[in-house]
Amino acid sequence: MQTPTTAELLKYAISTQHPNITTCKEFAEKIAVHAQGKTPRKLIGERRPNESEATKKYRENIFVPITQEAITKVLNSLSKIRRSQDWIIQHEKDLPKQVKSDESLENYFDYNYPQFTSLTNWAFSELLHRSLIDANSLCAVVLKDLPESAGEYLKPQVELFSSEQIMNYDVGEWYVLKSADTIQERANNGVVYNREIYYVITKTTIARYNQTTNGNYTLQFEYNHNMGFTPVCKVGGIYFDRKNNDTVQVSRIASMIPFLDEAAREYSDLQAEIVQHIFSEKIVYTSNECPVCKANPLSLGKDENGNPKTCTKCNGAGRVSGASPYGVWEVTMGNFGENPVPTPAIAYVQKGTEIARLQNDRVNEHIYKSLSSVNMEFLAQSPLNQSGRAKEIDKDELDNFVNSVAEDIVFVMDFVYKCGNEYRYSRIVPDKEARQKMLPKIPVPERFGLLSSSVIMREIQSAKSARVNPVLVKNMEIDYAMKNFNANPEIAYELQSVFELDPFYGFTQQEKIAMVNSNGITETDYIISCNIAQFVQKAMKEFDDFNTRTFAQKRQIMENYAEEVKQANSVKEAIYSDTVNDIDNADDTQE
Repeated sequence: MQTPTTAELLKYAISTQHPNITTCKEFAEKIAVHAQGKTPRKLIGERRPNESEATKKYRENIFVPITQEAITKVLNSLSKIRRSQDWIIQHEKDLPKQVKSDESLENYFDYNYPQFTSLTNWAFSELLHRSLIDANSLCAVVLKDLPESAGEYLKPQVELFSSEQIMNYDVGEWYVLKSADTIQERANNGVVYNREIYYVITKTTIARYNQTTNGNYTLQFEYNHNMGFTPVCKVGGIYFDRKNNDTVQVSRIASMIPFLDEAAREYSDLQAEIVQHIFSEKIVYTSNECPVCKANPLSLGKDENGNPKTCTKCNGAGRVSGASPYGVWEVTMGNFGENPVPTPAIAYVQKGTEIARLQNDRVNEHIYKSLSSVNMEFLAQSPLNQSGRAKEIDKDELDNFVNSVAEDIVFVMDFVYKCGNEYRYSRIVPDKEARQKMLPKIPVPERFGLLSSSVIMREIQSAKSARVNPVLVKNMEIDYAMKNFNANPEIAYELQSVFELDPFYGFTQQEKIAMVNSNGITETDYIISCNIAQFVQKAMKEFDDFNTRTFAQKRQIMENYAEEVKQANSVKEAIYSDTVNDIDNADDTQE
């Protein structure tokens, strides 16, 4: 079968849609309701199917997106992956001579990438957010336009296409994608129209079409990239199903949604409960006659439709309370034979608040469980040691979850670098192997450090109370130092060196003295342990590369400092001994 032209693909895709798109959009919408703070009209409507339309509308109007905070916390926490100690992008420095140094892949994607400055900034903002909201979104490396001169390098950019923007595709063969960007045009009558933009991407070409005023589409440009593959990939997620020659994915935070749905539903109930049972309602016993209708609402006659008019003063009650909240209430005494007026004549409705408290606890518990479903319950506002409800943090499961997100990000970044490399250099570096060597290496980080410093400190305190091995406590305190002083790496590395180079970390001074007196440890190790903080500070001032040196090299520096202390002590002992001898000799002479 002959490959259709890009114009034919565009026409076919606009008139059809891939059968998987409906499912993908449904998955994305379920998360977007919470992530974007939308009013969950469907959830509220399902909760009270028999309530009046006015009540339902009122519940929608007063709804506050309390579930948005949970997803925002997860996103913010995951964005710290780039702050991991082992996050690095290793670029090839030895480039082919045809590539200008200021036009390298590193220079473009890491320092001059449009809008985001670097691809890393893009990955941990737009990509991270989109992959967790709409796991079936597509990442395409496109050209916004073509260079004006032949010697100018192409400037490929990444554009994400949500499930809503995917028109149709044949996996690995071609894609027709609707851009989120539009073109504004002003008509002769002054009206501004937004014209749609479509990309048609195949294994050999990329074409951009702009919508015209008559609803047709014109080709803005078509570029033969000749990569042999489509520069399009999915943003990452969890396998859900494979059908219609494609894989449908769900978000890695999809497990949060059932709990967030319940939290949203019950929060709407809580709002209604507060309106009905929390706000004060006053009861006033009065016999004050309405001054307008004289306690006879029917005396006002009828309106133009023949209906009895309603008194605007008493709303048809015939009686009024007679005072403002700051005035004096006047109560008319009852006539003879009538029931006496209650004392006092003003009271408040007594309402129970236990249901509201219970609902509030349930809402918070649903949000806690949503965070717990992705092993991030430490982000919840409720304390972790809440009796019987909070569980211990499973670091292994947390690391597995974060690692899966990091792998998705690294995969997409590798793909973008690969496509960008082909766009920019395939013509000037025709050797495929030479181009492959130009690609950077991005190892998936393993040390994430997402736990807050307060959580780590509680774990350290628990470990010390349980008298666990000092080596384990030392490593926990190293993690705490790197976490707490992340913004000040000099202090963090100083503390790390203090912990690592102290041969008797965790031992008390008395224990150290006992060990040295029993010849259980060397004098050198004892001196290093007693002076470790000042030794490390001295080393960092004397050696600019101290932090990057090996443990053996650092250890040798500590031993040299210990020898200086020994020599200084020997001199002091000699001086002391000579002084004592001089005093003894002087005493003998006087005698």
